Order: sequence, then C-alpha cells, then structure tokens
Amino acid sequence: MLAVESYINHFVKIWEESAETLPGFNRSYSAEEQNARENNFNAFQEKVKSFQSKKNIRALKERDPGQTFFPVFRAFLQNVFDFEPDQLEIILSSEFKNVSKDFFYKARMFGPELSPENIYQGMRNVWIMNGLQLMMGIPVEITPSVFAYSMIYPYSDNLLDDLSITEKEKQDFSHRFNQRLHGENVEPQNHTESQLFRLVGMFEEQFPRNEFPKVYESLYAIQQGQTRSLNLINCNGLEDSVIREICFEKGGASVLADGYLVAGRLSSEQEQALFGYGIYLQLLDDIQDVKEDAEAHTKTLFSCLDGTPDLGSFVNKTIHFGRIAMEELRCFSGTEMVSMLCLMNRSIETMVIESVGLNPQSYSEKYLQALEKYSPLRFEFIREKRTQSKSQRFSMFKKYFDQVPVREM
Repeated sequence: MLAVESYINHFVKIWEESAETLPGFNRSYSAEEQNARENNFNAFQEKVKSFQSKKNIRALKERDPGQTFFPVFRAFLQNVFDFEPDQLEIILSSEFKNVSKDFFYKARMFGPELSPENIYQGMRNVWIMNGLQLMMGIPVEITPSVFAYSMIYPYSDNLLDDLSITEKEKQDFSHRFNQRLHGENVEPQNHTESQLFRLVGMFEEQFPRNEFPKVYESLYAIQQGQTRSLNLINCNGLEDSVIREICFEKGGASVLADGYLVAGRLSSEQEQALFGYGIYLQLLDDIQDVKEDAEAHTKTLFSCLDGTPDLGSFVNKTIHFGRIAMEELRCFSGTEMVSMLCLMNRSIETMVIESVGLNPQSYSEKYLQALEKYSPLRFEFIREKRTQSKSQRFSMFKKYFDQVPVREM
C-alpha cells in the first residue's frame, strides 16, 4: 500500500518548519524595468489580436503556425517574464507543442459536449504529466493514461464543484466511481459517469491491474482524497490541522497518480517527491482561489484565514515550503532535470506573485509593496489585463481549433 500518511507527516513537518519571512528571489525590478515589460506585453497583445480574425487564422493554417505565432510567443516569454533560453527550449519544444494539439483533437472526439475551457482545464494536467515524462526520461506524448487522467478533471471536478448538485448526490457519485476504480462492473447513472467509466477503461488497457497494482492504489488514493475534500465544503468546526491534512492529501495524491500513470512503477523516494510537488501545486491553487473559496464557504489553508488583514506570511511560508519540496524531485534523472526544475520553480513563483497582486484585499499594503518589486509587471497592470487577457486567450483558442476538422483518435 502507498504510504500516504507517512508522506503527509513528512511534508507537514516541512510546512511547520518553513519560515514566514519574505523569501529571497533571483531578481527584482525597478519601475523602469516594469514599464518596459508592460510595453512588451501590450505589443504582444496587439500581435495576438491580429491572429484572431478568421482570415488571419486561415492564413496561419495554410502556413506553418510555428513560423508565425511561436516566435512572437518566445519573445513574449523572454522579454516580459525573463525565462532563460534553456527554459524556453522546453516550453516551446516540438514535443510540447504537438502533445497539446494531439490532446485537443482527442478530447474533442471523446467529449464533443466539452467547452474549450473544459478542455483547457484538462490540458493543464497534460502539461504536468508531460513535465514528469521529461523528468523521467520518458518520451513526451499523449498515452492512453495521460489522456484519460487529464480528462477526468473536467468531468469529475465540474460535477463536484456544481452547487446545484446536492452533497448526497456527490457522495453517491464518489461511491460509484470508487467502485469502478476498483474494477467493479458499475452501471453509470448519467452521461458524466459513463464518460468517466470509459476513461478508467483506458487505464486498464495500458496498465493491466495484475501487473501494475500501484497504479490503481494511486487512483484509490486520489479518490479518497477527493472524497475527504468534500468535508471542506460548508464545514464548521474543523481544526486547522485537519484542514491541512485534507488539503495535503488531495494535492499530493493527485500528482502521485500523475507519476504512476506516466511510469507505471515508482520508487518510494519518487513517490514522496511527487506527493510533495502535488501539495505545492495545491497550495498554489488555494492562493489563486482564496476569494472564490471563501465565498463558496470551502475551507483551505488560505480561505479559512480570509478576513485576516494580511495573508502574506502564509504566502511566504508556501514559497519556502515549495522550494524544499521541489528539491526532492532531484531523485529523477531525466536529461533536462536541472533546466526543468528551474523552469518549474520560476513558473510557480511567478504565478504566486501574480495571485497576490490579483487579490490585494487579502494582503497589507506593506506586503504588496514588498512583493511587487519581484514582479516583472506592476500589480495594477496585472489586474487591468487579467479579464481581457483571459477572454482573449480563450477566443483565440476557440477560433484556432474550431476550424480544424475532427480527426479519428
């Protein structure tokens, strides 16, 4: 059996020992440097707008889009967010570009009812699994299990997050899904369950249960974590230590399952490292969603502190925790391991800083001023661009892919 409790205890100890002081960062930005990057951001945004008309999209498809869009995107990542050349080689590698397109085609064929936003939700997990493939020295591709596990998110998460579905209905769904994960022949009660049960079949095809028992133990672990996380909705009286344990279990188990569905087999050291990585990503999600979680009465380490004048010490603690947790990933020996770790750390910390800037009501002015120096963009600029950038991203996402004929899987 997976030593989930042991991993939780290990990372709870790291969390408790993590400092609450502002961490050091590789570089800070002057007002002039931030202004230059904001100008570069605006220039990129204007360029993207030129790609959005149907006429221009067709022109892109007639040519190699890599010769048009990706050089612009490379310049954006380099001149706005200061990613290093070796990190850009990973982000913009042909492997990563091809798997994103491949996943979209497969997702649209499997679930034509899914919106581009739903597919994008699954694609984020694809990128995590692709990163694990790179760290493990495994070919970066959409395997049946990479596809299936990433598709589980838009189906199961949307059901569990749907406020119109009662808690009992969610518990009943979790029970039936748990039965199917254990290999039982369960009759689906609706279309969502039917799709989820098909996805489990893809796991079974790639990883036969009798040959890869820990693959399924990892799936049981994430199902247990998700079921326990239902206790965080509209809960009262849960101690902070219990909330922390549930959050750690949910996040850690999720990426541990990523690892098993990529590799089939892992060492105990690798299990623990992936569990810690998952916790860090969960904490990032909680920081990003602190306002929404508080409004939905969903408890997390951060939302349960909503109303506290300054959550800065908890953000600091998260970054210190994450840096220690990410070091454990060095147990993997992929050829791009060093560059990959730097890329992951840089990306996550950039998102943490951005999330603070987007939720100024949760932090003191002193903390905002201190952290803003390490952001390539001013917090005010980030807030101004957030809604516009999000809608623009999905608009381009839809227009680019909606004109591509559906291919057979």
